[in-house]
Amino acid sequence: MTNKLNATYEPNTVEAKIYQKWEESGYFAPEAHQPRAGNPNSKKTFCIIMPPPNANGALHVGHALFVTLEDIMIRFQRMRGKITLWLPGADHAGFETQVVFDKKLEKEGKKRSDFSREELYQKIWDFTQENKKVMENQLRKLGASCDWSREKFTLDPDIVDKVEDTFIKLYEDGLIYRGNRIVNWCVKHQTTLSDLEIRYEERTDSLYYIKYGPLELATVRPETKFGDTAVAVNPKDKRYKHLIGKEIEFETLLGTAKMKVIADTAVDPAFGTGVIKVTPAHDPVDFDIGLRHQLEVRQVIDKTGRLNEKTGPYAGLKVAEARTKVAEDMKAKGLLIKIDPDYKHNVAVCYKCGNIVEPLVMPQWYVATTKLSRNQKSKIKNKNVGKSLRDMAVEAVKSKQIKIIPKKQENVFFHWMKSLKDWNISRQITWGIRIPAWFRNEQEIVVSKSKPEGDGWMQDPDVLDTWFSSGQWPFATLMTTGHQSRLNSKFKIQNSKFKIQN
Repeated sequence: MTNKLNATYEPNTVEAKIYQKWEESGYFAPEAHQPRAGNPNSKKTFCIIMPPPNANGALHVGHALFVTLEDIMIRFQRMRGKITLWLPGADHAGFETQVVFDKKLEKEGKKRSDFSREELYQKIWDFTQENKKVMENQLRKLGASCDWSREKFTLDPDIVDKVEDTFIKLYEDGLIYRGNRIVNWCVKHQTTLSDLEIRYEERTDSLYYIKYGPLELATVRPETKFGDTAVAVNPKDKRYKHLIGKEIEFETLLGTAKMKVIADTAVDPAFGTGVIKVTPAHDPVDFDIGLRHQLEVRQVIDKTGRLNEKTGPYAGLKVAEARTKVAEDMKAKGLLIKIDPDYKHNVAVCYKCGNIVEPLVMPQWYVATTKLSRNQKSKIKNKNVGKSLRDMAVEAVKSKQIKIIPKKQENVFFHWMKSLKDWNISRQITWGIRIPAWFRNEQEIVVSKSKPEGDGWMQDPDVLDTWFSSGQWPFATLMTTGHQSRLNSKFKIQNSKFKIQN
């Protein structure tokens, strides 16, 4: 007697049972591999490290796409007789997750400041663990043939330990440093952002032409004039050659001021009048100009996006309010020559909230991308001494140690390498791997996993940029899961024969 087929397919009645049998059998683990006589692939290995989905919500169609493609690849190689590993995991996704959690708190009528650091961390941990379970079950429903016995999370203690080791090694080799540089500051989220976490929008703003003694200059930010420490022109601009190197005196809203006229090739002679005010504390280009000319960095905007005490009667005003008020007062005092209301330019905004990013100068931890490494404590292989991280990355691709598929994308990679800047890895949030550095008396710094001996030491409150840990995912996962396998030596990244597709 045959069972009658249902008119429609009901996956819930079939697929969960099948997947459970797959998982319980251990079939997805490389230990299940059984060499076949005469198969040339029997001793070959193939590994995919799953790009870890963020543990702050359910999967979306993009995840379904990559899971489908990777599952096809891993099953194909498994059927060819290779020893295969598809290692699953989840990403704590620092800033991304904290933004999602902030929205959750807002709906509940709460905010971050209602909790201690420890309480907030625990609440976000619980939140991500709940999401992680949902996400993992969704992966199972997609039929992903990954090895769940090796599942990892970017905040697993052994992963955190490896990430901290990397930070300390890079610091000892001179490739991580603490510097007082200009950063992208999100006033809403109260944290720095990397250059990849900001986007640019074309906007139409007013361009203000202001009188600076014998000079006239144009700016979209008159409210930052209190932080000006020089006036700059292009060295090839004949109109102003007679003033280069001289000090000019002029009236401001806070009284008479004196400022030096400097020459710098960063000045575009075609912009405005060809003269710019240099405000190193509040503009990335001006900051670089300031470094080249040893200019004072005078900060006049604070972390809340308000003008500070150095601006006199304008202290406490938000940037937009201050811009309007300063322009009005300059006009009344005869310092505002004209306004172009239709000036189009690109403005940097936070990729999450869309608010304008405020450039501020503050101490942060940086990865030196172009600085030559040193072998201070023999923590780095001798062959790489005297090379920068960029040099090592480019060499790895050119020597085919790392293969980029398709090959034409190598040009994109090399272009990225040419444009590299030092990477700010500090984030002023609670959720993430706390930076293993300790301060005392605002002068002493010790980089260590544990608190130094003596009184007065405080750990850096900042956490590492998520990508500092996620970038180590391919080798950190293999190095922390090999102990589960009789194939231990094959999983150690330094001896790994696995081809990592990530």
